[in-house]
Amino acid sequence: MKCATFYAAAFAIAGSEGFVSISGGINSSLSSEVILLQQQHQRVALASSANLNIKSDTSCAKHAKHTTTLYMSSDDDEQGPGAVMTLFISAVLLFFVVSAFAPLLDFAAIQPSNKDLNLGDAVVTRQDDNNKLKNYQSKFDALSPSRIQQKLSNLPVFFIARDGVMNTNVYFSYNEAKAAAVGESTVKVTTLDQIMYPLILKRDGFKATAATPIEVKNAISSLSDSTTYNLVPSAAALKDAKDTGTTLKEGDIPLFSVARLAFAGNGGQPQVPLFLEKADGVTSYTRLGKSDEPVVRTTSLLAVLDSMERGSRPAVGQLEFYGNADDVLKADEMSSLQ
Repeated sequence: MKCATFYAAAFAIAGSEGFVSISGGINSSLSSEVILLQQQHQRVALASSANLNIKSDTSCAKHAKHTTTLYMSSDDDEQGPGAVMTLFISAVLLFFVVSAFAPLLDFAAIQPSNKDLNLGDAVVTRQDDNNKLKNYQSKFDALSPSRIQQKLSNLPVFFIARDGVMNTNVYFSYNEAKAAAVGESTVKVTTLDQIMYPLILKRDGFKATAATPIEVKNAISSLSDSTTYNLVPSAAALKDAKDTGTTLKEGDIPLFSVARLAFAGNGGQPQVPLFLEKADGVTSYTRLGKSDEPVVRTTSLLAVLDSMERGSRPAVGQLEFYGNADDVLKADEMSSLQ
């Protein structure tokens, strides 16, 4: 093929100037008939090279006695692509190889070397050893903002509103919100995903939906640095936190998990429930027919959200939030009327 290719290229380069001869044998006294025949050969060769139909070294051999061979001076003819092109191709291949294996190397680097992971490790609890999975972090376990929002939507929250303006306190207990409402104020319901990031944490990127109450939309649009919205845990949750020695940062919410308690989620995947109140976790454990005393562990909402965002716990995506049973029923009732 290389010989045939150079054969075609030789005629293309020579053009109307005639053949380039380096082997001799062509007499300068050729008759006009021979010159005419030579020009006819040129036109045939040019047509052949334009169609690129030279397929084997055999065709090159057939024409060898009619033409002379043009040898190119570049080393690339014998050794393939030039050095620059070779380096470029090598760099591209190296990039794709590194890109393919980097996630695997990253995943291996962040795995604990001497600890077996289980579903109970998905949640950061105050009862854990401080060094347990201390340096664990994986982008494979980190959740996207939309997925975190989906989990937060499981928790109903109540707020006090009047004339399209919402109060800065957001309650997890309907009864406590109702007790705080005065005058013509009313208690309204939404879900935690509608207020957590835009109002409580004051982060950008939240997009209001049809489910966003008008009072919440107004609060977001008029939010200033001097305005602070607060989550108010139920009195029962605060008592449970105190009884378990769980300290909380201002604006944080206690959460409770029960060892060896899991629910069946979508697709058969197990869920690790996180309860707003200890009693709901104990009740769920008892309903499973367990006769032993449940082991209750504590954590907080802000700690869990941080873990979900950074992927600092294995299988953190299998955590699910569960509100107080009575408040969930009340929220469903109110939502159908709003």
